[in-house]
Amino acid sequence: MTDADTPGRWLVEQSVRRLVAEWSSRDEQRRPRGAWVVLWGAIARDEDLEGATVTVPLLAAWFLTDAGFVRRDVWSYLRHRALRCSSVFSPLATEVGVLEVALYRGGTQVYAASHLGPRDACGVRLERGPDGELMEQRVWVS
Repeated sequence: MTDADTPGRWLVEQSVRRLVAEWSSRDEQRRPRGAWVVLWGAIARDEDLEGATVTVPLLAAWFLTDAGFVRRDVWSYLRHRALRCSSVFSPLATEVGVLEVALYRGGTQVYAASHLGPRDACGVRLERGPDGELMEQRVWVS
């Protein structure tokens, strides 16, 4: 993903734009006060990002609010994730959404997930269609 013209980079950028637009378009009652935007390393399958411990490397993390993006240390997000997945669940974790993106190995498809509430989340697989448009396949919804 070092070359700006690679298909994988284009897919990641389009996926992040799509997720941020989804978060931004919500009315204030349905939108978390902020959202983590995280970029994971390449995954083999959707399940690679499930659970409290993930073996995929976290490449970058940002925090999104109405004021915009702020680059954050990946450990800040991993701490948030640990709190969210722990038995001592932090109430603050529910007020913050998570938008995550990961290229599938091979770099021709992207996994993008939006976690904006306990029953307001979905995961999709995105790829570039033959006409250059972004094609979406829903993987899961809650």
